[in-house]
Amino acid sequence: MTLHTDSAARCVPFAERARVDADWIVGIKPVSDGSTVHADYWERHPRGEEILCLLAGQVEIILSCEGGSERSVLLHAGQGFIVPRGNWHRLRVQQAGKLMFITPSQGSEHRRVGSADLEAQP
Repeated sequence: MTLHTDSAARCVPFAERARVDADWIVGIKPVSDGSTVHADYWERHPRGEEILCLLAGQVEIILSCEGGSERSVLLHAGQGFIVPRGNWHRLRVQQAGKLMFITPSQGSEHRRVGSADLEAQP
C-alpha cells in the first residue's frame, strides 16, 4: 500500500513499489533468511524515518554508527523499532516470521556490505 500527501491510500503490487509516486510505502512481508531482507546491503532513507514492527519471528537490526562501529537491536514478535532518518541499517533474520514496515518511498540509498566506508558516501 502507498500513502500520499492527500491522505489517499492505494494498493500496489510489491514488485512495483519502487515505481510509485507516493510519500510512504506500507507493507507486511514474510521474512525467512537474508534474501528476504537486505542482509547484504546497507540501506538509508534520507527523506524520513522507517518504522519496523515485527509481527512474528525474530529479526536483528544492525545500525551503522559514527566511526564505523555498529549497534545491534534484536526485535522479537510484537516489538517495533524506528530507524532514524538517514541512518544506514540492515537486517538479519534470526527466526522466520512476518515484518510490517512503513518506509519513505523515494530517495532510499543502498550500499553492499563491505563495499565502501558508509561515512564517505553522500
